[in-house]
Amino acid sequence: MQDQIQQDLLKQHNQDDDEFMIKENLDHHKQPTVLFQIGKEFLQQHHQLLAIHTVLKFIAALTLIILKVTLYRDQILQKNYNKIFDDAYLEIWIYISCIHSLFEFIYCNQLLKKIDNEILCIQVAEKIGQLILIKIPETYSYEEKQSYIKDQVEILNQGMLQRYMVEGRIEQSIKVLIAKEIKKIILQTEKFLYLLGKGCFILFQFILLWGLIFYFHCVNSNQVLEIYTFYRIYLFWVVFLGIIQYFNFYIKVFLFFILLPINFYDCLNNYCIKRKEKMKINDQFKDSTLSLQETNEENNNECAICMNKLVDQDEIIIITCLNKHRLHSTCVGLLDINNKCPLCRGYDVQTRQLSMNC
Repeated sequence: MQDQIQQDLLKQHNQDDDEFMIKENLDHHKQPTVLFQIGKEFLQQHHQLLAIHTVLKFIAALTLIILKVTLYRDQILQKNYNKIFDDAYLEIWIYISCIHSLFEFIYCNQLLKKIDNEILCIQVAEKIGQLILIKIPETYSYEEKQSYIKDQVEILNQGMLQRYMVEGRIEQSIKVLIAKEIKKIILQTEKFLYLLGKGCFILFQFILLWGLIFYFHCVNSNQVLEIYTFYRIYLFWVVFLGIIQYFNFYIKVFLFFILLPINFYDCLNNYCIKRKEKMKINDQFKDSTLSLQETNEENNNECAICMNKLVDQDEIIIITCLNKHRLHSTCVGLLDINNKCPLCRGYDVQTRQLSMNC
């Protein structure tokens, strides 16, 4: 059963393989792997559905706007602009949602065009390590080259499918991972498309938050106009599907704000502990701290702990080992863990009896 599925997947991409082979007549052949093609198709399907949803949302918003200025022009919402979530602002919200849908459709459409670009796909596949590169013997005829390419591509793709298939199918996580990498590389090369996508994302979060508050406000509203009922239906549609679309993102944001106080407390606690230890060391050895000029030793110019060269700005401590090695004042705290000189080894250092003499 698994072998049959593998053969079906390979046959599904034979047409793409033939297109690549017809165009390639050099001593090497480049072609994206079958995994890349699967991830690419998954990315295309996702953004095609998103484009359809965006178009429907745009048409619905535009229809409401047209109805409001034609059939329902006499139905005027009671305005109280002193309240930011007043019903009158709902009309403005629909205008903003309509404009956002238009730009989001442009974004999806342009991204789908980039995904279909054959040259760009080869570049992306090479960057994410999903490119097949086959060297062709120069002595082969044209027909032999085509047959050789086809056999090698099939062998490599079949081996790759065997590694990644579980219970006869490619796991969804693999498709999502490859699709994300493809989209990431494309947006890195297309800065305008990247900025357009980020702008649409940020604007939609504002629309969704404002719409969510509007929705709960509508429950207690006393508006009985027919156009207002249509507004509420559209509002529910946008808010509900928006939450589903970015559900994983909102879960991550929620967990971030939940865990942020805990992480902040741990960081603050660690900082305070290190600060106290540093102050303790500074107080303990403040009378034994010298500058590099005060030590007057040219041959002993490295810290015995970190082995970095001592410079004029460093605060230096001379320990009471046999060779009177020198340390950075920030490194001396390690002697509390092991009181042997790191260079003299066997000589115990009395960390509280440091010499001021050279």
